[in-house]
This record gives sequence, structure tokens and C-alpha cells, in this order.
Amino acid sequence: MPEISILSESLANKIAAGEVIERPASVVRELIDNSIDAGAKLITVEVLHGGKKLMRVSDDGVGMSREDATLCFERHATSKISSEDDLFNINTLGFRGEALAAIASISKVSLTTSTSDSDRGTRVDIGVGRKKQTTDAPPLQGTSVEIRDIFYNTPARRKFLKTISTELSHIIATVTQKALAYPEISFHLKHNKTGIINAPAARDIRERFIQLYSEDMINEFFEVNRQMPGLSIHGFSSSPDFTRAARGYQFIFINRRPVKNPTVSHAVYSAYDNLIPKDRYPAYFLFLDIDPHKVDVNVHPAKREVRFESQDEIHNMVAIAVKQGLHPQQEQSGTAGQITSMRAEHTGKAGLSAGGVRETLESALGYENRSFPVSGDLQADFFTDRGPAIHRYFYIGEAFVAQVTNDGLVIIDRHAAHERVLYERLLKKTGLEIENLFLPLRVELPAKEFNVLTNHKDLVNEFGLDIDDFGANNVVVRALPREFHKADIKGLLLDIASGILDEQTSGIKGRSEKQKLVQNIAARLACHKSVRGREHLNDEELSRLIADLDKAEVPDRCPHGRPTRVSLSLADLRKMFKRK
Repeated sequence: MPEISILSESLANKIAAGEVIERPASVVRELIDNSIDAGAKLITVEVLHGGKKLMRVSDDGVGMSREDATLCFERHATSKISSEDDLFNINTLGFRGEALAAIASISKVSLTTSTSDSDRGTRVDIGVGRKKQTTDAPPLQGTSVEIRDIFYNTPARRKFLKTISTELSHIIATVTQKALAYPEISFHLKHNKTGIINAPAARDIRERFIQLYSEDMINEFFEVNRQMPGLSIHGFSSSPDFTRAARGYQFIFINRRPVKNPTVSHAVYSAYDNLIPKDRYPAYFLFLDIDPHKVDVNVHPAKREVRFESQDEIHNMVAIAVKQGLHPQQEQSGTAGQITSMRAEHTGKAGLSAGGVRETLESALGYENRSFPVSGDLQADFFTDRGPAIHRYFYIGEAFVAQVTNDGLVIIDRHAAHERVLYERLLKKTGLEIENLFLPLRVELPAKEFNVLTNHKDLVNEFGLDIDDFGANNVVVRALPREFHKADIKGLLLDIASGILDEQTSGIKGRSEKQKLVQNIAARLACHKSVRGREHLNDEELSRLIADLDKAEVPDRCPHGRPTRVSLSLADLRKMFKRK
């Protein structure tokens, strides 16, 4: 008896569903794609309990005849392609004819549709065991598909669904991506009958961006625009001052299809070289329009990846377009590692005279009244121009400060040191002064982040941020730690939400999940408010920072693992100068 057998159609469909349908958001994505391909101008998505109980996607597209409505649930039934050549000239979002068959194999489905010239509609119900029933229905403009009890017949997969909040966040992200790609279409999303996204048809991508992310946020971005034969790019990328703690705000659309693509991502990052810290990430929303013959979209089961005919051409195009938008100001700098004294900063001087360099080094090294031993008996007073030397520290470039000690020299990364101090304060809940705001601050957030933060208010409050739901994707901030009074509160809240979303998808459960989440958020908050390169501190502020760092449990590393300080002892210096 042969060991190899042909799988049943039911089992084959469930296997296919495992590739196409990962969670409720996958269903929403496939149904929206069908609505867009049907020419819809209005798409409404309604979900209950994060999509676990019900998802309904309705549109005003062309609709289907009774024959097509019955046939569309068969595997590999599609109106998008008809020949092998069509695979290399795809102009629609759907084309395989797998989605509806896969969805019907793991849920209970009802489809209602009619064409504009029909005096009656068609309703198709598919229940347990894929039993199909077709009946008449009142005519309507377009199609409505209702999905109930996803994974009801595959309990092993159903138990891997996340919380309602997490699944809803994925649905919000899916609708947001589609709304960005098609600004001319109206999108509406409701959860448990409450409006989440309300995006009427927009004139262009800029107006749609404002609908989804607010006008304040668009001001943090510059436009990207470049064209060449068969290839164009447009969209937005963030200024170097508006960076994120994670890659959450990075969107790439190829012919309006949201994808992940390392070639495009690398090109964007190359444009930001030396402009942003290594632990921060740019935000970008980039739309590439490419000749369909030069891109293969049939390389991933969920169509999340594409393959380019000419990767180098795409990379160069994107990198140049983003660089042109950035217009970085080239700062004239002297010799690498030039030492700038704090006195020069306070007096407004751009650089130091020879005497100023002498004073700075003399003060820093503690040799104001000492002579230097040179070979043999020769002694030389190196510094004859004796000005006042009152500073215990001196800057090396913009990021580092050197401190003279009895044993040598300590070089401190101010940002990393401040991160460590704030991080431990946030974790221990000590040394934080929580202040109520005289005028509460209203902050408008994207729908996904609003949903996450309002569902985790208690966690946010643990860090001294008192927030409340203000409705319409707005939160009101009533109190926050003194350290964050001059911070970008909206950016701070977005980073917290991003941290929560990262941990929700990590698969970790229980106490370890909560501990890791708290550490993740504390690290993001500490990074958000830590001093940056151009923020110079005076001697008193530096003394306080170094004293706080000395009291930290892990003083030599920032929360991300980078060194906060490096020591050079006199023995090290003697060895470096071959005096030992």
C-alpha cells in the first residue's frame, strides 16, 4: 500500500489558509484588496472583539453576478489573470484566487452582492463543513462579506490568537496602510460599533496623512519626489530631529502594495548616515511606482515581499531621492577630535586661539602651576599665557566630555550616561518628581497607538504619565515627571505605544513579559529625554550627572548596552606614549 496519498480538498484548503490567513487582520486585508480591485470608492470595515467574533467588509464597487458570487469561493477562481503572461503584468492587488477559499475553510462566511443593473441581489452562506447555500437578497450597491468565528474548526490555531487589543491593533494597521495607498477612497473602521478610523476621500497623500496622523506630525516630515522612465518615487520621510525608538513608522508601497523590502530600507538608511543616532530610526512613507514587468509580486504567500528586476537601480533612486529631501547642512569642522573649551562656548567664540587651547589643556590636565619633565634635566614651562582655569571638564566634539581624575582621564558619553541615570530612576520609581499640569495637554494620536495606550493606561501611569481617553483618537495628559516637561510628549507617547506593540508580538507571557515590557518602555523614555550632542551642560550640571551615574547599579553601560564612560589611567597614558 503506498505511503503517499492525495490530501482531501478540505485539508488542502486549511493548509493554504495557514499561508494566507495568519490572523483576523489577514482576512481584513484580503477583503479590502477585493473591494479596491472592484473599483470601490467607499470601504467600511466593522469588527467585534478584535475580529475574533465578527468581521464585515462592505464596499460600493461593481458587485458580482450570481454565477460569480457562487464560483468565487472555489480555490484558484479569479477574474484578475487568465494566462501565464499575466503573472508578469499584475495591476491588481489580488490575482491568485486563493483568499476567499482559504477564508471559507476556517470560518463561517456570508456574502451579499449585486451588480448595478440587477433588480435582485445574491446571498451566499458557507457554514460548517463548507456547506454552501445561495439565496436571493435585496439589491445593493457593491458587496458585503461577513466573517464569523475565525478558526472555529482549527482550535490549535485559534489558541494562538493574541488579546483583543493586539488583534485590533493589527486590523487598525492594515486599514491604515490601505488608506495611505488609496487616498481617493473613503475608509471607515468600527470596533464594537465605535468609530476608530474615519478617513473620507482625500485630494492627495498629504491630506490622507493628516487624516490618519494629524497635521502636527506632517510638519516633522519632508517630501520625497523623484522620477525617471519606468520608475518614480514620492512620499514623506522624517527630519533628522524626528526619529523613533523602533521601526514602526516605516512604510514602503510598491505600486500601492504595502511590502517589506530590504533594498529600499537600506537605501533610506544610507541617506541618513551620520545624521541620526545609531539607536534611533527614521520614519518614512514611500510610494514607488514601477513598470509591472520589472517587479515580481508573486514571491510571498501573503504578498508582503517583492523582487525587483534591477535592485541597484531601485537602491540608487531611493537613496538619491531621500538625500535630496534631507538637504543636510554641511558643517565646517576642523581636525577630528578638536577640543572645544566650555569657556569658548560661554563667550560665543567659534574656536580657540592658541592661548585658549593652552588654557584648556592646562586646566583639564591640572598643570596650571606645574612644570613638565622632558628628557634629561630639561624642564619647560609650556604655558606662559596664564588665564583663569576654573573648569573641571572639557568637551571633545559634541558628544563627549572629559573629566580629570587623580588617576588620569575619564571620557564620558553624556547621552549614554544620562540615559542610564533616567532609566534606573524610571525602573525604581525613585528620584522622579511628578507634577500636575496647570493646563492639561491634549494629544492627537494615530488610531493604532491611541487604542494601545488607552488599553494600557495603568502601565503608562506607572511611569508618572497620567493620561485619559479624550475621544476621537485624542488623549489628555494631566501629569508627567518634571524631567519630561520640555519633551516632545506626542513622540514620547508614540514610543511607549511602539514598545507595547513590540512586546505584544514577542510571544512572551506572564511575569517575564511584564518585566521586559517595563524595561523596554523605561529605556525608550530615557533615550527620548536624554541630553543630545548640541545641548551643552555647565560644570554644575555635569558634576550632578556624573555623581548620579556613580550611584547607578550599572554605571558603565546605557540601557542599550553602549559604554557610558571610558577611563584612561596615568599608566595607560604612559604606555600609549611609550614612557613605560
